[in-house]
Amino acid sequence: MLSSTCLLYLTLTLQTIAPAVPSASPEPPPDRPLHEFFQNLGRDIVALPSRETFALLGAGTGGALAMRPADDNLQIWADGLGESSYTPIGRTAGDGWIQGGAALGTYGIGLLAGNRHVTHLGSDLIRAQALNAVLTRGLKFVADRRRPSGGGESLPSGHASASFATASVLASHYGAKVGVPAYAGAAFIGWTRVRDNAHWLTDVIVGGAIGAAVGRTVTRGHTTLPWTIVPSASSREAAIFIVYTGRSHATR
Repeated sequence: MLSSTCLLYLTLTLQTIAPAVPSASPEPPPDRPLHEFFQNLGRDIVALPSRETFALLGAGTGGALAMRPADDNLQIWADGLGESSYTPIGRTAGDGWIQGGAALGTYGIGLLAGNRHVTHLGSDLIRAQALNAVLTRGLKFVADRRRPSGGGESLPSGHASASFATASVLASHYGAKVGVPAYAGAAFIGWTRVRDNAHWLTDVIVGGAIGAAVGRTVTRGHTTLPWTIVPSASSREAAIFIVYTGRSHATR
């Protein structure tokens, strides 16, 4: 159980280990996430396919396949424990409407304060939640997997994808000091969904991978991932090396 949570956390937080380097530009350009909502969504959908996205989704899919045997055992374990005192926190915090509202609130605070850095963060959060909603709802409809407690639309976990999308954006803007706690919070939210028998562990792993990929897609124009995935194959073995290359910021 603990190893399952650690796998989810380690798989999706690798990109946050390196510290961020502040942007050379004093302020990011103005953002219009509401006026240009559909234009941004279209651009983000087009930008989604990338080597980085495929690596994250591949890691999530591989993790889900590896942990599939644990799904039934975790359901039995959660059933035997009954209700929990802490899971309502994750149930509320990870809700898509709460995550979207927080994104809008961040953007609004930036506008009221006249702070372009905050409005830029809010804009990216809004775009991430919009793209995540499209992907998550679409996959739920296609997969139509039953939940452990009954009902449909189990795969992927929307709470996990929404919270990991937020964490990914925060990590891209602020680096490990904010990113690691944000991913830890997202992992906690995902775990509460398993503990509540609302989702299988594999739903959470896939949702987390989707959210991380979404956040990286939205912020790709002004940050670069500090890790490069380099495949290497020989006649006897195949390996994947992850190489630290540093992180740089550039405004859009």
